[in-house]
Amino acid sequence: MIGFGERIYMNQDQDFDVAVIIVGLNARDYVKDSIASVLSSDWGQYSPEVIYIDNGSSDGSAEMVEQTYPEVHLIANPDNLGFCIAANQGARIARSRYYFFLNDDTLVRPDAIPLLVRHLDAHSELGAAGSRLLNTDGTDQWSGRRYPTKWNAIFGRRSWLSRWFPNMPALTDYLYRKEIEHGEPFIADWVSAAAMLVRKDVFWAVGGFAEDYYYWHEAVICDRIRRAGHEIVLHPQSKIMHYEGKGSGPRPYPVQRWHIIDFHRGAFRSYCEHYDLGGGHPLRLCVGGALAMRALSLLLLTRFRTWLT
Repeated sequence: MIGFGERIYMNQDQDFDVAVIIVGLNARDYVKDSIASVLSSDWGQYSPEVIYIDNGSSDGSAEMVEQTYPEVHLIANPDNLGFCIAANQGARIARSRYYFFLNDDTLVRPDAIPLLVRHLDAHSELGAAGSRLLNTDGTDQWSGRRYPTKWNAIFGRRSWLSRWFPNMPALTDYLYRKEIEHGEPFIADWVSAAAMLVRKDVFWAVGGFAEDYYYWHEAVICDRIRRAGHEIVLHPQSKIMHYEGKGSGPRPYPVQRWHIIDFHRGAFRSYCEHYDLGGGHPLRLCVGGALAMRALSLLLLTRFRTWLT
């Protein structure tokens, strides 16, 4: 019977090159396909272990993993602990020199993860690497980004102004569009935790994922890795299809409201940490006010859309 805790491997002494750590919530079919794509990857000389942490799913996700993939190490949490806590749980039981954090609503190309491992093996100065996330139609999700400026509150990855003005420098620079389209690995400020490889020692040196964050945790950990003296890279040839937003179940308005508020709360906290804006810094009030107005606008727009539907 599955409960809180771990399903223990019989061979406790074996070590692996990379632990693929997947956190899931009510996305059984996506999880099934995602794990299948990982297990069928072209690992070559590298040895993988797969760890799935279920965050209190009610759709039978944990039971499906237990029955379908006995080789996968399963942790079944009774409740949704959030991504960061669950991902750290997976990392604590991993026996690999690399951790690869992967969203549950992804399909991994056969060489995607080995490419990142090979690149970090060849470049000791790198602390983490990200894959290139693609939509189902093959278009980019722009998974490597610069740290945002004030302009990215308007020209963000998903904002409606970005759709109207897709070639604005504030947007193209923020998303590293030229670098991604060039196709070679490049240094980035941060990469998405939906497909992120991190060295084990580097991960724990910065305390793992910040468990008091939901949104912006990837920017925070990458910022801390860079402050610790390691670079972050995005590898455009490491390609993973991502059904973005499908991996956590439906989102009625109360759920969307929580996401909007937490996104902006996380943006404020990470911005202040990145730019060393202590409690008495005058910019804190300006940044907080601007983000509060942005959040309010999105809440009103989201509420209006739910009324229409």
